[in-house]
Amino acid sequence: MPRVGVGYSEAEDSFAAGQEMARAAMAGGGLEGCDLALLFSTCQHDPLALRDGLRSVIGPEARIAGGWAVGAMTNDRLGYGGFQAGVACFSMPATHFTLFREDGLADHEFDVGERLGAQLIKAGVDAAVCPKLLLYDSINRLTGRTRLNMATPLLAGMRKAVPHLNNLVGAGLAGDMAGQSTFQWFDDVVGQQTAMALAFAPHIKMHTAILRGAFPVGDYHTVTRAEGAAVLEIDGRPALDVISQLLGGAKDPSEFAFYVMLGVNHGDPWAPYEEENYSNCLCLRADLKRQQLIMFEPELVTGTRFQLMSRNHDPLAIARKVDDLFSRIGDEVPFFALYINCAGRAGAYAGVEYEDGHYVQRAINDRAPLLGFYSGVEIGPIRGEANSMDWTGVLCLFTIKSWQSK
Repeated sequence: MPRVGVGYSEAEDSFAAGQEMARAAMAGGGLEGCDLALLFSTCQHDPLALRDGLRSVIGPEARIAGGWAVGAMTNDRLGYGGFQAGVACFSMPATHFTLFREDGLADHEFDVGERLGAQLIKAGVDAAVCPKLLLYDSINRLTGRTRLNMATPLLAGMRKAVPHLNNLVGAGLAGDMAGQSTFQWFDDVVGQQTAMALAFAPHIKMHTAILRGAFPVGDYHTVTRAEGAAVLEIDGRPALDVISQLLGGAKDPSEFAFYVMLGVNHGDPWAPYEEENYSNCLCLRADLKRQQLIMFEPELVTGTRFQLMSRNHDPLAIARKVDDLFSRIGDEVPFFALYINCAGRAGAYAGVEYEDGHYVQRAINDRAPLLGFYSGVEIGPIRGEANSMDWTGVLCLFTIKSWQSK
């Protein structure tokens, strides 16, 4: 039976923070040793000192994976924008998991994805069965300007090597909301412009729940001209004109950034609304000169049909989703929960008085050790296939068959 403990720290000294959260994780999980540490912290921490503090507790042999995030959470702690750091320490045989890494991500997302997928195949990972966590640096500042590394071509490259990206979740990592360069940990390497994958053995199962917090309003519209992440025309008209009309003039186009959200229905367009079939596409900014929307991802290609999405602040729905997730595991034993939450959903950034993470914490309670982090882009399953998402929470419950836990 894999055993997991989680730890959290807000200590400003990075070495001390690494020690504090590692000790809490080892004690909380009742662990005598650590084989894998999944680590996240904000950009306020020195990545080398934090790693060294962690290492001083978990030892030199443990594998390490993770990176900077906007914030972190565990079962009873949550925070963002400061010195938050969280870790999950796993005690499990080395045969239970494998780590992969590819560098050179900036401007080469497809190629890196293809090489990463080829690594999985070469290592004998059963891509259709094995749970997989994909983490990549979402910020590219190599030219001095902030650009985004895109999940869409990264997944497309992986899909070329691995035809069906089943059982894959992930995130684009960002250390704050200002878009500064990020760091990732891979064992003792502290790197940038990296994509990494953590693959578990096939006897470990991953169950997911997608928390969108949005629902479609109005009719379908069609992207009639797009270039990369830019949507130039909708229904044959300038994109900003159409969106302004759909919003009834409630927002000036200069306020569209992080507000306008377009939903793509991957299911039957005429069936009743099913949250699991939708992906949210969030506006990064509005180009007033060219009258176009700049999205976080190049998902809205010419011909894509979409609906305007409205945020649905219903925190009680989170508890129902979590309870449903636990009800689906049958006789399997849960041993770890991972929550990947869009940073824009954090209360201070979303403009709401509650934290959706608090509702996740309360719903999970002590049913499984929980580690969560705030991301730039989320990756989760839509109709079984991995897709990039925005304004989404991806909750993953890792389980093992009850007879295997004995």
